Parts: sequence; C-alpha cells; structure tokens
Amino acid sequence: MKKTQDEELKQIDGEKTKQIYKSWKEDSEWQASLRKSKAADEKRRSLAKQAREDYKRLSLAAEKGRSGEGPQSPPSIPQKPKRPPLPPKPLFLTSAGYPRKPLRNQGVTRMASSYAQEEIIRWFKEEQLPLRAGYQKASDAIAPWFHGILTLKRANELLSTCVPGSFLIRVSERIKGYALSYLSEDGCKHFLIDASTDSYSFLGVDRLQHATLAELVEYHKEEPITSLGRELLLYPCGQQDEPPDYLELFE
Repeated sequence: MKKTQDEELKQIDGEKTKQIYKSWKEDSEWQASLRKSKAADEKRRSLAKQAREDYKRLSLAAEKGRSGEGPQSPPSIPQKPKRPPLPPKPLFLTSAGYPRKPLRNQGVTRMASSYAQEEIIRWFKEEQLPLRAGYQKASDAIAPWFHGILTLKRANELLSTCVPGSFLIRVSERIKGYALSYLSEDGCKHFLIDASTDSYSFLGVDRLQHATLAELVEYHKEEPITSLGRELLLYPCGQQDEPPDYLELFE
C-alpha cells in the first residue's frame, strides 16, 4: 500500500510539474507576443509623427511662399512653376578651350547602351536646357554641384573624399531624370528627382515643386530633405577631373 501511495504521489507531482511548465511556456509566448505588439505600435506612432512633421513643414513652406508672392489663385488650383528664360551656353565652353570632341573621362563609368545614353543627352538638350538645368541660380555658369551622366558607384566614389553634408546632383544613367547623392554621417544616400514636368521635386519625399534645380538646392540648404534624416545641402561636391563630366551635355 505504501508503494502504491508513493507512486500516486509521484504521478501527482509529475502532473503538477507538467502544468507549471505549460503555464510558464504559454506566459512566455504571451509576453513575446505582447512585446512584438508594443514594438509595432511604437513604430506606427513614430511613422505617424514623422508624417505629421513633414506635412506641417510643407504647409509652412507653402504658406511662406504664398505670403511673399502676392495674389495667388485659389488653393484648389495647383500653381505651376514659371518657366525660366533660355540660358546662353555655359561660360566654361568658351573660356576653358576644350576641344570639340574631348577625351572621355576615365573616372566616369559609361552606360552599356550608347543608344540609351544618346537619348538621355538629347532629352537634356531639348527639354532641360530651356529650364536652366545645371546652371547656378543667378549666373550663366554651371553650378559646382552639377554633374553629368554618372553611375551610383561613381557618385559614391566622388563623395567618399568629402565631409558629411556634401552632395551632388547627377543625370541618371538609366532614366530621363536626376538623382541627388548626399553624404551623411552613416554613408551615402540617393534621392530621385522627378523632372517629368516643367518643375523639379523629390520622388516619395515631398510634394514641393521648384522651377529649377538651383531653386531646389537653395531651398534644401535650410530645409532638410526628410525630417528623420535631417539632410541639409551644405557642401557641393565639384569636379575632380578635366574635362568636366557634364561637358557632353552642353556641346
């Protein structure tokens, strides 16, 4: 009888141990699920806060622009940036004395398709030069931050010798448009610039439209590109070789 009682006690203890382990496991899984849920909620709140800050910043910028320009059309009708006058040829083409067909810059990686490159060059000359793309805001000289058809790899190489806050704008090697390459404390960032209309704005970042690339740069010298990254365009990354990599765009 004593042996039977001992076995029954062992069986009861074993069942209790199993129940305690099961309860602990379920509690651990619940705690893990709760932590994941809290992390997801925190991420959503952070994204919502960033969206509110971006909206507030864009609204203030729009109000500032309207207050300094006099009478405007009703806000429901978007204002199209004024088309700037057609610029003359850049000053460097007459003063630098480069040959008509200069040697290609070995530091610039060319596109695999020469036809695609010719199409982009034609697009730039026909559609972008009338908008003073690449020119300084109040000058007929090319801006120090402007570059020709560069790959992302080459842009990273140029910025690697610069300090954080440095930037350049390059003609995309793949599409009819631009990319702004920026050096932050954490490395290089690249932002696509929409040039599909007679204005310029960042794709997926903000909705502000600028009449020229120069105005976009001037605006983001004081206003960050994103509220999270706080990217201010402080130091233009200029040419490191001769002839300049944008020469073929202005020939």
